[in-house]
Amino acid sequence: MALTLAAYNDRIASLFESSNQFIFLDSEDRTLQDARRVSVQHNSIPELLHILNSNQATTLICGAISGPLFHLLTTNQIQVIPWITGKLDIVVAAYRNNELTSSSYLMPGCRRRGRRGFHGRRGRFQFN
Repeated sequence: MALTLAAYNDRIASLFESSNQFIFLDSEDRTLQDARRVSVQHNSIPELLHILNSNQATTLICGAISGPLFHLLTTNQIQVIPWITGKLDIVVAAYRNNELTSSSYLMPGCRRRGRRGFHGRRGRFQFN
């Protein structure tokens, strides 16, 4: 079981598909330096899904993500927390402190609506 960050250098990638690395944090990892890093540049969607599954990703924190890709990941039992922005260490700390739903971690133009979810162009993205 791993918390996964879709990263671009030292930040959450603004678009899932533009990530240059996935960072996998297991529950025993204390810092980002302890985490596994996998380069994902130039990978296809099936390859990205395989990387996530083979590293036992259970939760993915990312920036923007398309509706079809969001649904593909969630049907593969990966909880997706979309529309997040910020430096990796700050985002991980917010996640661990249950503060990630604060509007200070949302991408510009995104705002919380309803109960614990976000509306995308074509539907509702949940994070339960």
